[in-house]
Amino acid sequence: MRRGRCRGKGVRTPTRVPPRTPDFTRGKQRQGFVKKFNFLALLGILLTTLILRPPVASIGPLVVELREKLGLDSLQIGALTSIPVFCFGLGAFASPAIVRRFGIDKTLLVLQGLIALAIVGRLWFGFGGLLIGTTVIGLSIAVANVILPSIVRARFPDRVGVVTATYSMTLAVGASFAASTAVPFSSALGGWQISLVVWVIPAIAAFFVWSTQTRGAAHESIPAEHHQIEASSVRKSPITWWIVAFFGIQSLGFYALLAWLPSLLIEHDKLTPAAAGGILGVTTIAGVPFGLLLASNLRRFKSLSLPAALSSSLTLIGMSLLLTPWPLLAGILIGLGQASTFPLSLNMISTRATTVAQTTELSTLSQGYGYLAAAIGTFLFGWLRDASGSWTIPVLLLILLSAVQLVAGFVAGRNKKIENPVT
Repeated sequence: MRRGRCRGKGVRTPTRVPPRTPDFTRGKQRQGFVKKFNFLALLGILLTTLILRPPVASIGPLVVELREKLGLDSLQIGALTSIPVFCFGLGAFASPAIVRRFGIDKTLLVLQGLIALAIVGRLWFGFGGLLIGTTVIGLSIAVANVILPSIVRARFPDRVGVVTATYSMTLAVGASFAASTAVPFSSALGGWQISLVVWVIPAIAAFFVWSTQTRGAAHESIPAEHHQIEASSVRKSPITWWIVAFFGIQSLGFYALLAWLPSLLIEHDKLTPAAAGGILGVTTIAGVPFGLLLASNLRRFKSLSLPAALSSSLTLIGMSLLLTPWPLLAGILIGLGQASTFPLSLNMISTRATTVAQTTELSTLSQGYGYLAAAIGTFLFGWLRDASGSWTIPVLLLILLSAVQLVAGFVAGRNKKIENPVT
């Protein structure tokens, strides 16, 4: 009776919910998405690095045709070849503010678009259009140079060394390929315009691939006070300035020889322009396989001091042989050293910082001051030749700087990180 009344009054017994069968397919789908996402990120990074040197490197080989077709004088040619390196340095210092304002992924997307537009736009309006377009390209490349190590750290935190080595070699291959094919492309395709504009194809590809990484991506801003603290920790660390010295000197040596090695060989060794250009080509290309081999194995080294010292030693020996009867051997040794020190310096930037914000700041300082030093040093190298009447003093300066680079690389390569005061 009592039970019946209880049922009649609507007292409900709790119903048991059967346990839910775990959906393992969702996890697998998510893992597959992550793999696909990372592949597209890597592809976007590699396509980006493929266009960060050719729009600039392809100008030098076309100087004779540009002088004839556009009626350019030596000052105008000098501006076209030197302004990009100055832009690499000056534009780097604006990178942290741009990243804080727009986010790192969207910033890279805008830079890819600017490079593509400038590659096409500089073909019109004669020297003025060529100079403005090249300046826009140089400034865009400067910011991209700085933020790429931060993107690698954010996207591939467990494979920073491998990805950095891969994209640094893509930079080198792109520069060498552009320099060696600029004149053949011009001859085969109908002029310097086609030779320059052909690089818009990988630029557009990079833009569309990277756009998949920005869809629906929220801009995660770093608190201003945290950024200032982390940036200050980078500037106060001795490691930073050893890396700045290492990056700056190797950049100076590369761009100084890129600009002046043929002239040196023609005047000092009495080589023909074709032979001098051939040795320059060997210098820029010979070290690429060795650099790729070293860069792909950097993860095996806990400390980068030994690879940095050995690579710098090759550069030092090569510089010491420049004024001897063995210019080809000098070029090969310098090429081996420089092809190795560049990926080493990028690896140091990516691995010696502990956060993305620190990586951006370290990259800014290293590449900002480094490329400014390269631009000023390249000018100084030529000025010393004219002031002294020979190549002896400029080459002795490069030998001395190469010795400093050896020390800086050894110290910067030690297995130490910049402390993060925020954590």
